[in-house]
Amino acid sequence: MAIWWLLPAFVGLVGILMLVGGVARVFKAQLGGGIMRVLFGGLTLAGAMIIGLVGLNLQTYAQLSKEWAVGTVTIKKGAGEFDWVASIDLMDDGKLRGQPVDYQVTGEEVFVGGPIITFKPWANVVGMDAVFRVETVRGGYFNANCTNTYNPRVETIDNPDSDSLLESIASAWKFAAAREVAHNTLSGQPLGDGAVYDIVATQDAVMLKPQEGNAVAQGLQQQAIERKSSLNCEPVTTPVQTPDGAVEYRAPNAAPNAVTPQAAPPAPAPVPADPDLIQPQVMPKQ
Repeated sequence: MAIWWLLPAFVGLVGILMLVGGVARVFKAQLGGGIMRVLFGGLTLAGAMIIGLVGLNLQTYAQLSKEWAVGTVTIKKGAGEFDWVASIDLMDDGKLRGQPVDYQVTGEEVFVGGPIITFKPWANVVGMDAVFRVETVRGGYFNANCTNTYNPRVETIDNPDSDSLLESIASAWKFAAAREVAHNTLSGQPLGDGAVYDIVATQDAVMLKPQEGNAVAQGLQQQAIERKSSLNCEPVTTPVQTPDGAVEYRAPNAAPNAVTPQAAPPAPAPVPADPDLIQPQVMPKQ
């Protein structure tokens, strides 16, 4: 992107020199050459400004939509139907370390997450990218009730190389104006034997993306959309265990039942007349 700044700067400098030279000639009564230099210098300066604005727009888009890989996840089948191995190899300066570590995951999908510090858009434009640390990996099920039922194990990823950078940015006062927010981010993809996912960081979060050319991971994308579980688990309503003890399950408030409007009461049926009470009609005399 440097050419989008060097080129307009050079053209703008030429335009300014011609503009100043033209004004000087006008004051020296050299009207013809002076006016031509002023016009040409003004047009050159305007062109430099347009090129600079286009370059700024392109750099803004490139920086805000920037993605970069921070590692890979390779899935291998374990012994059981829902037993898998996630082999994670992290990157340093865009290159894999070549030291993959195997983690056990159980379920139908794999999740990778960790803390991330994001910066304000203007800081991204000037070259300050979000900082992310890969910290946890775990399995899960498409059906949330099954995830609650079987409690997939969460593994901690040993990644000390990025700790110092993340903590220094989080605490350094000189980054306070540029920092946007620090939060935890998590991304998941379906499990499949031979699937390879890239751990990709963006300016806002992290995501697992099927590695280009890996047919297994790309073929699992329909499952990621439909999220159809092979299991049907009942909702878990037992207490959750915490270090302080059990926390009673509190079900979400059920939506109040809609009031069904009552129909108008039926009209009373007519009472049949008693023949004994019918009085004969007296016809008037003619």
